[in-house]
Amino acid sequence: MEHRKEPRIPVEKTLTLRILGNAPSDIEVQVIDVSADGMRYLSPRAVAPSSAIRIDRPDGMILGEVCYCDPAPENQFHLGVLFHQVLNNLRNLDPLLRTLHPTHATKALKPSSR
Repeated sequence: MEHRKEPRIPVEKTLTLRILGNAPSDIEVQVIDVSADGMRYLSPRAVAPSSAIRIDRPDGMILGEVCYCDPAPENQFHLGVLFHQVLNNLRNLDPLLRTLHPTHATKALKPSSR
């Protein structure tokens, strides 16, 4: 029996997951499914539960936390991530940021380089 609050939707997409912390690192993961409050991934490496993560999107970002990391076939791992913040339409903030702080507006909206 399913005990999740939100239904899961199967997805097949590869994306970059940034593990935040003292030494941030990026890993390419395969999205398995998504719900309103999280995602499940297939990862080539283990990630410690409670690790903070960031996913950059074309016009936003997702901040979350790894809830679990379980072994998967072929020396991979299933990661469960809970979303804490989903930020959308960041380009719409650019005019406001330019008004408030002209020298930092564009830099604040660009995802970090990898």
